[in-house]
Amino acid sequence: MDIDRWRSRLPVRRASDGEIIGWTVSSDGDPYSERVDAVNPVGQVVAAGVDTADATDILAARGLASLTEPCWARAPIPITRDTDFTRPQPDWRWRRVAMTQLDDNEVWIRAAYPHHIERFTEVPLRLPADDILHHHPPTTDE
Repeated sequence: MDIDRWRSRLPVRRASDGEIIGWTVSSDGDPYSERVDAVNPVGQVVAAGVDTADATDILAARGLASLTEPCWARAPIPITRDTDFTRPQPDWRWRRVAMTQLDDNEVWIRAAYPHHIERFTEVPLRLPADDILHHHPPTTDE
């Protein structure tokens, strides 16, 4: 994610307990715009270019639930604890990954279908991680 755009984020909290369920992020670079992207706690867009009030409703309905959707990342086989997902290598393939833990600064991921030697390996990623974790499988192996 464009870090300057990420800085425009405003938290959206669940009414019942105050937990952050996502963020509104400026969709056009203008921090005062009425149109925002609703993003989940990891930084993935749940709805793009929506009204601020609609973004809050969308995140209440789908913000946390979107974290359970399959994600894809360029990754090696095997994934090791020191894999740097911010610097994908040419021989890495798109692999399905699962998010296992989330806090205010990081999300931990693991291979969704792990190779035998990586089945207990989880790797932390700094937030936002939307440039690494993709909701949809790629159409080509870029």
